[in-house]
Amino acid sequence: MQIRVMNMADVESVSNFISELNIIEESHIGYCGKDSKEIAHSLVEDISDIKYSESFVTAYEQNQLIGVLGFDADLGVNSAEIWGPFIKENKWGVVYSMWSEMIKLLPIEIHSISMFPNMKNCSVLKLAYNLSFIEHSKQTILTFHRDNRSDLKDVETIELTPEYFIDMKQLHNQAFPGTYYSGQQIIDRLDKHRKVFMLNDNNGLSGYIYVEAEPEFGEGSIEFFAVKESERGKGIGRHLLTIALKWLFTFETMDSTTLCVNTGNYNAISLYKKVGFQHIHDLCFFTKKI
Repeated sequence: MQIRVMNMADVESVSNFISELNIIEESHIGYCGKDSKEIAHSLVEDISDIKYSESFVTAYEQNQLIGVLGFDADLGVNSAEIWGPFIKENKWGVVYSMWSEMIKLLPIEIHSISMFPNMKNCSVLKLAYNLSFIEHSKQTILTFHRDNRSDLKDVETIELTPEYFIDMKQLHNQAFPGTYYSGQQIIDRLDKHRKVFMLNDNNGLSGYIYVEAEPEFGEGSIEFFAVKESERGKGIGRHLLTIALKWLFTFETMDSTTLCVNTGNYNAISLYKKVGFQHIHDLCFFTKKI
């Protein structure tokens, strides 16, 4: 058995390995994609604060890859998301050795780590509890497929403008305190593949939706979405969702889009399903202070 830090030569085999396991609910992790090319791109391009060559460990048995475990660090907020563990079903005896090696790679700037396993991923759920992670919430993942876009109504599209930045940040930070992107961080991320759409009236911003497209991999995600409390019940949420979906499917390569919502938020889940989203996964969000 050999446990070592991942290197450049491992990218393809590690990406394929994660892909093979992440398409199975019993080994699925919410942070990671399912397409091997997308995973490779994320490892090389998106995991940037601490490179994969300094944050991922691999386990080999007789030169066969049997396990992958790593983290995606965000030094700006002193936290890291755990990718995995991804381990072959009959090789889970290696998990604590791998965990020990990965923890040695965490920089001192990291104060907390999080895990996001599928509720059917019993091995990682058990690991999280054994390592004294705290369960914060259960999350439901829903998806909307391109084939259903013809069911969407025609709606007016309004992109967020600078005069509404303050209102958007205030609404976002109130609706999602302490989440992974603040209102300002969302604004800083805006580009041709990351958009905020809004609805407004004489009283200012009524609601917003932040959406990201990855046309290279045929995927998109609705990251955040909020309606001012005084404006709820007026169809604004459905309007915003429709705007976001129509924009995403302007990309010819876009096959589907996903979103994540608290499992206990029955009203939101009901709204998403009315628009045309379908339930695919239930995940559990854990954190632990370092």
